Amino acid sequence: MTIQGPKLATGHPDRDVHCQESIQATMQQILAEANQQGWGTIETITAMEEVLRNLRHAYDEDPDPAEDKAGEGEVDSGASGEFPSTDELVEALDKGRGVP
Repeated sequence: MTIQGPKLATGHPDRDVHCQESIQATMQQILAEANQQGWGTIETITAMEEVLRNLRHAYDEDPDPAEDKAGEGEVDSGASGEFPSTDELVEALDKGRGVP
C-alpha cells in the first residue's frame, strides 16, 4: 500500500481533496481484504468509521504521544509511527465497543 505525499502547500484549498485521493486506494485495499476474510462491505465501512473516530479522539487528547515521557500516559514504546494494520484497526474498534 502506497500513499503519495502532499504536492500542495499547507493551507491550499485543494489539499484535503488531494489527501483523500492519496489514501483512497489504500482504504479500498483494506476493504477488499476484509471482504476476502468474510466481513461485509457495510460492516467493514462502519468499523473503519468507528476506528477513525477513535483515532481522532485519541489525537485530540494527545496529538503527539511520542513526546510523552516513558512511564507517563499510555505510550507504546514499540510504536513505529506507521499507520496501524488491519488487525490493529479491528482490535482498536473492538476495544472502543468494549468487546473482549
